[in-house]
Amino acid sequence: MGIFDWLSSLSKQFLYLSIAANIPSLILYIIEIITILRHKQFHNPFYKLVLIRAIPNIIYSFDTYYANRLTILFGSWLYPFYSNLPEWMFRISFFITYYTMMSDFLATIIILLNRWTAVEMALKYDRLWKKLLLPSAIIIYGIPTLLYAQVLTIKSYLKNDTSDPTKFAFYLAQGFNPIYDAFPLNFSFCVIFMIICFIINIGTFISYRRQRIRSVASKSTQQINHERVEFKLLLYAILTFLGHVVLALNQVIIFLIANTQGFDLNAIYTQSRGSVIVPSWLLFWASDKLRKKMIDDFWRKWINLLTNAGSIASDTTLVMSQSANRIQQNSQKGARVAPSGEPITPIT
Repeated sequence: MGIFDWLSSLSKQFLYLSIAANIPSLILYIIEIITILRHKQFHNPFYKLVLIRAIPNIIYSFDTYYANRLTILFGSWLYPFYSNLPEWMFRISFFITYYTMMSDFLATIIILLNRWTAVEMALKYDRLWKKLLLPSAIIIYGIPTLLYAQVLTIKSYLKNDTSDPTKFAFYLAQGFNPIYDAFPLNFSFCVIFMIICFIINIGTFISYRRQRIRSVASKSTQQINHERVEFKLLLYAILTFLGHVVLALNQVIIFLIANTQGFDLNAIYTQSRGSVIVPSWLLFWASDKLRKKMIDDFWRKWINLLTNAGSIASDTTLVMSQSANRIQQNSQKGARVAPSGEPITPIT
């Protein structure tokens, strides 16, 4: 058995692992978005780019459950519902897959450029990115729409999953259009994406080294803290890029080898890991201010809420216990006792 046969045979294991990692990461990502939107201190170009990238990431994550995760796990229950859906709902799922991957890659390129300019042009950074933010959003959302809109015209259907003969399952499949095929476009963009990002990372590394050599003078505590924050955000951008490299390589292998041999490398769910799991947890680690605000806004409030609920429950129990004791004492005081010690029941 070759490496691709082995990976394809582990599709169910990859499915369970991806769901176990995706759900908490998705919740964390949504909490990060809410925190960024609620606090003005995060309304700067970097965090706005994080928000722009987070939207397609989360949309794709929900689409994976609609397109294959839930249908493979609960195929016998969901098939009657899916079989009555209009075909355009299947087509839009494939459009979302291609669209969100390209928009995610474009956002990663722009975030890497953002971090490069933060190192190379620190004094002009804010003014520059206030002008570049809107064009960046147009590029991230507009280019994938133009390139993949044709996917909405390709016939889509439900296909049985035969990997497990003991269980009925299905997933969304797409027909072949000889005029338009998204796979070569996807392959080309993955290669271009990796080349561009490697060039940006090399330029960022050179700029960072040059800035470190220049700043040999003693620094204030504020400068040291600022450089530490910028360095962690730079690491966030580079490490999220590495997560996307895994996805890009997966897409390249699918195009060059797996599709021609009938392997199912999509079952590894690399896009979910690169688009939700890696960015959400890296951002939680990299941004100390965001992490502190999240803890203040959510964790401590939930702890206080649970603590208050426990206090109310204990107080209620105490009051009920005291009331029961008073009733018992009053009944004992009002009862007449016979010489034998037994209470006398009055005759009415």
